Amino acid sequence: GKAYAVEVSEGGELESVTPSATTAPTAGLPVTAGLAGTIFRVEVKPGDTVQEGDVLLVLEAMKMETEVVAPQAGQVGAVAVREGDAVSVGDTLVSLN
Repeated sequence: GKAYAVEVSEGGELESVTPSATTAPTAGLPVTAGLAGTIFRVEVKPGDTVQEGDVLLVLEAMKMETEVVAPQAGQVGAVAVREGDAVSVGDTLVSLN
């Protein structure tokens, strides 16, 4: 459940491994990917207030667009993805406070 920043040199040697606080949101309710795909459109930004059922982002998988909605009302704490990012099932997309 932790994100790490990893650097690899040209020869393939591991340079450093450090926990990354900016890679994934850690506070609030995580909204995760229900299927693997590509982020097609992000509808919210940190600080936005959302209601239950509001569209947070649109995920594209197998040429179909799927809306990811807020499971509850709250404020967007962090957005962990950008348009064009590939995500896997269970990846944190947004956190709600």
